[in-house]
Amino acid sequence: MQKTLLALSFTIAGCAYNPSVELPETHTSEVYGQALSRQNINADDAQTLGRWVQVFPEELVDLLRRLRENNLDLDMARLRIERAQQLQRATAADQWPGLNASLNNRDNYDEYGKTSDSNGLNFSASYSVDLWGERAARIDQREIQVQAQRWQERSLMISLQAQFIRTYIQTLALNELRNVAEQNFEASVKLLELFELTFEAGSASGIELRQQKNVVFNARSKLVDLAQSVAVNERALALLLGDTDLTVTDLKTLFADLQAPAIAALQPAELLEQRPDIQLAQLALREDQSLLHQAQVARWPDLSLSASWGLSGVLSGGSDWAGSLGETVSVLLFDGGQTKAQMRIAELDADINRANYLYTVADAYRDVLDQLQAYQARVQQLDISEQRFDNSQALYDLSKVRYESGDTDFINLLLAQQTWFSANESIVTAKRDYLLTLINVYESMGSAPALTAVPPSA
Repeated sequence: MQKTLLALSFTIAGCAYNPSVELPETHTSEVYGQALSRQNINADDAQTLGRWVQVFPEELVDLLRRLRENNLDLDMARLRIERAQQLQRATAADQWPGLNASLNNRDNYDEYGKTSDSNGLNFSASYSVDLWGERAARIDQREIQVQAQRWQERSLMISLQAQFIRTYIQTLALNELRNVAEQNFEASVKLLELFELTFEAGSASGIELRQQKNVVFNARSKLVDLAQSVAVNERALALLLGDTDLTVTDLKTLFADLQAPAIAALQPAELLEQRPDIQLAQLALREDQSLLHQAQVARWPDLSLSASWGLSGVLSGGSDWAGSLGETVSVLLFDGGQTKAQMRIAELDADINRANYLYTVADAYRDVLDQLQAYQARVQQLDISEQRFDNSQALYDLSKVRYESGDTDFINLLLAQQTWFSANESIVTAKRDYLLTLINVYESMGSAPALTAVPPSA
């Protein structure tokens, strides 16, 4: 009878916990596709954004490798994964019986000396039968936590790479803006020299001369601001690379060398569902099942098995032995409603996480649609900026010729100069914003920028 009960107990334990997660139904994918259609984006023409790494300069590819290897936040994320793995191993160890051994010796004395001695070698074993799958649920919970830490690391990698590339692009753009500002400063100085000559000749007024001096002062002030901004970005890059000494990296790439593919920034909805936040929300639903199961079975009986065997007089050649087998069943009789409250807490957490999953999916699609629309706008803005620059350059050249020949006044030349200065800066910022928007699309899709070049498709 005893053997039958034990066999039955182990059979029950083997099938007590069989989790199956049913994700809440959403229609967000269909809504996402309809929104893309309204934006006139053809999914068949879309390229995976990962191919954009083909245009990354080698310098950036190398810096991204250093980021992956040396970033301090990523180091902490990897340590958290290892910690979760050790917790999983510790929990899984409960599947095995506990074994202990002891060797003892005892000498007895009275006023006349030693009266007797005894010694023995003892072994004991204990095991808690997982009747209701509570231990299996705890092990599954630990596995879920390991997966969650891996997705947290992926989320951090995506965020850090996007942040690094943005900072890298902004730094190159600032260097380019500084070059533009230097050109503008030189041009304003030359124009000031022209005004000084015309003022000495009596052809220009003191007001015109003072106004042009203000233009020179403004150009010099912009140079100071840009130099400070470059220094701030260079330190940010150093810290992201894990350099606690904040050593400035000498960037060789020019902003003009950065290229971007003319892509419709779109990936299928199935890829979007690989975003870390969506995966983490799904894992939370799985963990809720485990926690709810543990809360439910906490009020059910526990079965513990024990065994012991001992050999007496082992140090003196004795051979007497004794052993025992035991089974213990324990059940919770009263806990003041604690178990019931724990069950309700687990149910509420599950309801909260289901609502969070629905929100996370919808918010992910919203984020992607926002970034795709922003990308399309930046494409148009870049084209407009290029046309404006060409027009402003022609206007400024024409105004200088007409002013020198006396066909136009100072105001027209000054306006043309300021328009040209603005157009110089505008085309740099438009290209910068265009590139930054592509990085934002990467991040919103939940796919980290690739660190190695992708071969072109056949």
